Amino acid sequence: MGVISRTADLFYAFRFLKLLVTSWNKMGAYEQGIIDENGKNLKKAKELTTPAEKEVYTVFHRLVFNLKRLLNKVPFGKSKLASYAAALFLIKENSELTEEEIREVLEEILDDLDESLDESVFFIKDEVINPGKYILTSEMASNKTGEIIAFPGQEVVVTFHSKPISYIFNTGIYEVTHLLTNQKLYVSSGDIKK
Repeated sequence: MGVISRTADLFYAFRFLKLLVTSWNKMGAYEQGIIDENGKNLKKAKELTTPAEKEVYTVFHRLVFNLKRLLNKVPFGKSKLASYAAALFLIKENSELTEEEIREVLEEILDDLDESLDESVFFIKDEVINPGKYILTSEMASNKTGEIIAFPGQEVVVTFHSKPISYIFNTGIYEVTHLLTNQKLYVSSGDIKK
């Protein structure tokens, strides 16, 4: 594989990862009114007229946006860590990038983003979540039906100091109770805030 081809792979891997982990409301397509704050399309590609709109909603963008929407439907898929893990898996399985090249891409992204991969927050210490009320930052599905029953801004409660009930990508998963429906939900620290 030539140097130019490997450089192009690195460039697209970087763009792919960066788009996948960027919040919807920080994307150029959001600023142009093409998508809303949840990534829902407000305009179709054929309706775009200005060069600025076409620049922020290319075939590449649509591919990443569709993958991001699919990830958002999976429990814990909205967390930044899950987005990184999915992106790295896809890149590693479908490219000839070395571990070192992938590490370089990650270092570039981490320098460029506001948040790091470490999603630990002040209300979790030594992997134990403190009792109290928390606000959801992500949509959450019912554990029984798979339907979305909880939305960002709604409250959940933790009644005891609790350790993770499971781990996904080395991220602790905690059981909480949704106050509106009184149903148990499973969240990571990235899905709630104080």
